[in-house]
Amino acid sequence: MIRRFNNKPIDQSKKKYVVKITAMLLSATMIPSFLLPVQAEDYSNEEEWYEKCTKVLTSQEDVKACEGFQQYQNDKKASLQQSIQSFQGSIDELTDDVEQMSALAQEQKQIKEKLEAEIKVQEEAIAAIEASIEQLNIEIAQKQEEIDAWDAQIKSRMKAEQAASGTNSLADLIMGSSSLADMLRRISGLERITESDQDQIRELNKLKEQLQFQIEESRRLQEQHQNQINLLDEDRQAAAELEESYNQLVAEYEMKAAELEAAMRSAQIDMESIKDFVISADLSSNIDYGSLVSVDGFVNPVPGGRTSAGTWAYNGGGLHLGLDRAAPIGTPVIAPASGVIVAANNSSPTNGGFLGNWSGFPMGSGNFIAMVCNVNGTTYAISFSHLSQDFYVKPGDVVSQGQTLALSGNAGNSSGPHTHIEAYNLGSQSVQDAVAQFQQSADASFGTGWGTTSTACDYKGSAPCRERPEKFF
Repeated sequence: MIRRFNNKPIDQSKKKYVVKITAMLLSATMIPSFLLPVQAEDYSNEEEWYEKCTKVLTSQEDVKACEGFQQYQNDKKASLQQSIQSFQGSIDELTDDVEQMSALAQEQKQIKEKLEAEIKVQEEAIAAIEASIEQLNIEIAQKQEEIDAWDAQIKSRMKAEQAASGTNSLADLIMGSSSLADMLRRISGLERITESDQDQIRELNKLKEQLQFQIEESRRLQEQHQNQINLLDEDRQAAAELEESYNQLVAEYEMKAAELEAAMRSAQIDMESIKDFVISADLSSNIDYGSLVSVDGFVNPVPGGRTSAGTWAYNGGGLHLGLDRAAPIGTPVIAPASGVIVAANNSSPTNGGFLGNWSGFPMGSGNFIAMVCNVNGTTYAISFSHLSQDFYVKPGDVVSQGQTLALSGNAGNSSGPHTHIEAYNLGSQSVQDAVAQFQQSADASFGTGWGTTSTACDYKGSAPCRERPEKFF
């Protein structure tokens, strides 16, 4: 579920509690030394150890070190699970304080992002182990063939030497000799067996030792493969638990945050601070309004998305004044009608959204675009929030229906990639008058206010009023 959030600095009376929460959460991102057994190796560079231990090892020392890394991983997962279990109790304690909810949600999101990165590494490790096992099995088979060939060669040569010397036993050597010269000839043959084959026999024994190590290494990799699969399953379960508790926290926040959001957005606007991203009088006066065409209907501005939250309330309750269209970062956002861009602010990080992020104009919108258009003789304003920094328009631009305005993002008060859309019915006034009014006031609610559904067109019955974007898109 994609939702929008609000935040302001935590006052001094609450800092002590937030510090307590933060200390608890940090245990999921680092392993305190008193929770782990003393290790002979430094496993802090996990990427390096994953790469090493998923390959075929060549010494018992490396095998022992990788067994220690496996234990390190197990201990780390146990610590993470303790932190996840403690979240529910923390949420229960925070349900009356939206500021502390914001602090907890930000920490929890960081843990989830770290866990998702760990899952990706484990998936890569499993694939690497599987490739190592496959290659090792090929090498084991080749080495066994080489050993068998050497074995057969040595035995064949010994039989040939024995035949040449005319003896198959020490008794034959002594008792079967017809003369001293015959005995010396037989002894010479046995010496040739020892001299010619002893180096090969030593090499054969080395090969057999190598084969045995490879077989043991294959068993180790098979065990590690299963261990990594188990850890991956545990991490996926932990991620699901984090998602569930995070959504519960966000739902609680949404129920209580509407009043705070309305107060923040209704605060007096410093026109000087926003002059660079709202339409100016000069830009407005240079527009050929006579060339603007009223289209017959809207098109969906985020055709690649899905609805994750609707107007006028979130799925779990709490005021929501627009439509959320969830889509991957970088999804095109297009003009739903032909019109004029009156605001375009892309000063927030594309993927920097989190609960309580007040960046952007209006506050919390992150990267924001607003436009005025005319559809079937009625003038509308449409706004888009939480966009990426990739903008293709600027204030004062005249755009055509279907033209790409920007790309979707996860900026400002956003818990995931999506575009928040709001629609305003401005009635029979002209596009030019609507643009001039916005240029003077920079009122991003276009006269409908924040924090209430009383200005909804279905209730108010007159312009300006808020429309449900679902009605058009």
